[in-house]
Parts: sequence; C-alpha cells; structure tokens
Amino acid sequence: MIEDLRTETVLEGSDGSYYTGWEVTRRLRSGAWNPCLRQDDPDRRLVETESGELLLLAPIDPATLPARAEVRLEGEAARVVRTRRRCRRPRNRRYGFPDGQ
Repeated sequence: MIEDLRTETVLEGSDGSYYTGWEVTRRLRSGAWNPCLRQDDPDRRLVETESGELLLLAPIDPATLPARAEVRLEGEAARVVRTRRRCRRPRNRRYGFPDGQ
C-alpha cells in the first residue's frame, strides 16, 4: 500500500514533538535544520534547529503515537498533527496584598 510507505517513518523529538520522515527531510533540505550527527544502531539523528538548539530524533512505531497526534497525508506530504487542542491554564495573577505589603 503506497500510504504505508509514505507514513512508515515517524520520529520522536527530544522536544516532545513528533515528525514524519518527510518533515525532517524538508527541514534539512530547506536549511531550517542542520544535521550534526547520525547514529546507525540504534538509529538516531542529532540536528541543530534555526534557534541553535540541538534536537535528538529517534524513530518510533507510528502505532505508538499518543492519542493527541496522528499522521495525516496532504498531497505528497505526510505530517504529524495534533488532534486535540492544548488546555490553556488560567494565568496566575497576583492581586494586591490586603494589608498593603
């Protein structure tokens, strides 16, 4: 099945995000990420992001993606997208102290 071939590579980033092989290749080719190291056994990559941070990428089984993420095909692109919105916590606002401290 062609869809399986396009989505079989899913990588977990050390930033807690998930990426498809297509997304990683696109960011490396565009210069958004720069390759630093690649390890074969176990298969892992270290890349530098635009902000200068290091990101470790390791392949995972797509079936183990958390419920909040799924792989979607958009034309020739396969992307990992969030399926649930993030719950925003109300900001902890400090109001004035009653005794004027």
